[in-house]
Amino acid sequence: AGGPPAGVVEPLSPREIEVLRLAAQGYTNKAIGVQLDISDRTVQGHLANIYGKLAVGNRTEAVTRAIQSGLISAG
Repeated sequence: AGGPPAGVVEPLSPREIEVLRLAAQGYTNKAIGVQLDISDRTVQGHLANIYGKLAVGNRTEAVTRAIQSGLISAG
């Protein structure tokens, strides 16, 4: 009870959710960086953390897993 959603190893930080939400909208790392006022290297770091926490290997899987587990909404 109160643990992370199914398929999520560890809860995502609010910033990671923001990054993931923008990735889901099709933004590039660079565009995500501009939106959030962080470097694209920082975006890459957030994505790497997200992949680890969601136990996925890429952006598409991360977005799919996040939608399935209710972390972000589709659309």
